[in-house]
Amino acid sequence: MDTPSKWDRPAIVAEVHRRKMTLTGIAIDAGLYPSACRQGLLGKSRPGAEAIAAALDVPFRTLFPDSYSRGRHGESQTSSNVRCNGSAKAAPKLDTAAAEP
Repeated sequence: MDTPSKWDRPAIVAEVHRRKMTLTGIAIDAGLYPSACRQGLLGKSRPGAEAIAAALDVPFRTLFPDSYSRGRHGESQTSSNVRCNGSAKAAPKLDTAAAEP
């Protein structure tokens, strides 16, 4: 199989069609809404993009290296809201003074 060195939208669509699949079919097979994979190509549906990567048997980060950079792939902060990344995620402090006799 001759794979592109850099995957872009036209290359992804061409590979899907070369394998006699459709974006709608991939989405439905993955249990997603029919337009999820089309939205995934545009950066608007991570589950759709993940379904495409799984259907093509190409690692997600290889297929979409610049998209979906926040979240589950190695970043410590998963929210763009700075306030959500601060004390709200800290472990709750226990009041040990009340527990002692």
